[in-house]
Amino acid sequence: MPAIYCNPDQIKQVLINILKNGIESMPNGGIIQIAIRNATNQGVLIRIEDQGIGISGERLSQLGEPFYTTKVNGTGLGLMVCKRIIEGHGGKLLIQSKINEGTTVEIELPKNEKPTQPH
Repeated sequence: MPAIYCNPDQIKQVLINILKNGIESMPNGGIIQIAIRNATNQGVLIRIEDQGIGISGERLSQLGEPFYTTKVNGTGLGLMVCKRIIEGHGGKLLIQSKINEGTTVEIELPKNEKPTQPH
């Protein structure tokens, strides 16, 4: 697995948010699978799959927009912040979903060279 150089607190925030969304999408329980593998660009691909209620295509296209939420007490800022963090690291965030089957979130982070230290 290649090393990625990132802000660990920001990546942790992204993962917690996505896992929390997955858990909340499964009111009757279910399984969340997390897989990490090499991405095609020599980066890392993190794939998180839940068995939740899923998201319709119409709503899926709006995810990540500021203040758009499907949650009763949601702010609509969680996925927007996640998307900005991942893009700020030069990566991509992709969400796929099927109603009554679940949602898959893929986070692709590029392999970044370690910053050089001045001598």
